[in-house]
Amino acid sequence: MRAVALGDAGRLEVVDRDQPVAGPGEVVVAVERCGICGSDLHLRSSGLLPPGAVMGHEFAGTVVETGEAETGGDVGDVGVRPGERVAVLPARRCGTCLACRRGQAHLCSAQLFSSIGLGLNDGAYAEYVRVPATSCHVLPTHVTPEQGALVEPYAVALHAVGRSRVAADPGAAMGIIGAGPIGLMCLAALVRAGAGPVVVAERIPLRAGVAEAMGATVVEDARRLGQAAAEPLDVVFDATGTVETPALAVEVVRPGGQVVLVGTPGPGQAVPMPGMLWVVKEVDVMPSIAYTDAEFANAVACVASGALDADLMVSDVRPLDAAQRSFEELSGRNAPVKVMLAPP
Repeated sequence: MRAVALGDAGRLEVVDRDQPVAGPGEVVVAVERCGICGSDLHLRSSGLLPPGAVMGHEFAGTVVETGEAETGGDVGDVGVRPGERVAVLPARRCGTCLACRRGQAHLCSAQLFSSIGLGLNDGAYAEYVRVPATSCHVLPTHVTPEQGALVEPYAVALHAVGRSRVAADPGAAMGIIGAGPIGLMCLAALVRAGAGPVVVAERIPLRAGVAEAMGATVVEDARRLGQAAAEPLDVVFDATGTVETPALAVEVVRPGGQVVLVGTPGPGQAVPMPGMLWVVKEVDVMPSIAYTDAEFANAVACVASGALDADLMVSDVRPLDAAQRSFEELSGRNAPVKVMLAPP
């Protein structure tokens, strides 16, 4: 099969690999679409991935092979069947650690070893990928490949919004710094939650236009977020994944407000914060990572019911051999919104 692997000097190359085989409790999925995530951009340049690593964790596809159930039994007795289309939660949580027992499975330490596309296990920048059967969520037949691959990032947004004060005060003014994929996903989740007015800061015209089409008031400079809102911002979501903007979020949110850090900086990067302003304003800064299993399942249901307009979100669908070019464009000044790779 063909796959996109990390080559010399961080370049992405299409290589030939053996098609994976499903082991006990596993299935093989023929990838329909796989989104390029901001964390993939960070990982590619981080030096943390071994040569030959295959990234890709935002994906959907069709089950083509099932392994035996882990407790024995007939082949295919793993909860999903060949021919079913699935969105895949790209990790397997153990279910027994303290985090899992407390309902925080997204913090399960064991999932580091089962994570798909993050270095230890090949991801979905490929024609086929092997995944845990328990990570597969069957998609309704009307869900498009693009919608299926948007489930994972939408689950990220559902978790971030769920950790915020939106549920307690949905009418409060909200701000988002960055209208990249995760920022737009947060916007969609806020709209679905019935949140009050949302102001988005974005400098790239294409991304700003998408945010406006989704109902947000858009400004170019994050420092103007508070001025553009009808009332002081109660919550600001920082979705940029940079180290500069969390301090801006603390600056523009109201005293006693909340900042949700949903963008992920690169490995090893420290986030400088304005200590005096942070303390004087008594701002709650809330990090947000990934999602629970229940949130991922909810994301499937939301996407299936029309929570996202894939035509707005997805800028382009490209073949695997366009991966290197796509990474370069997404790292540039006029980056598209979401680019997906589609094996032939």
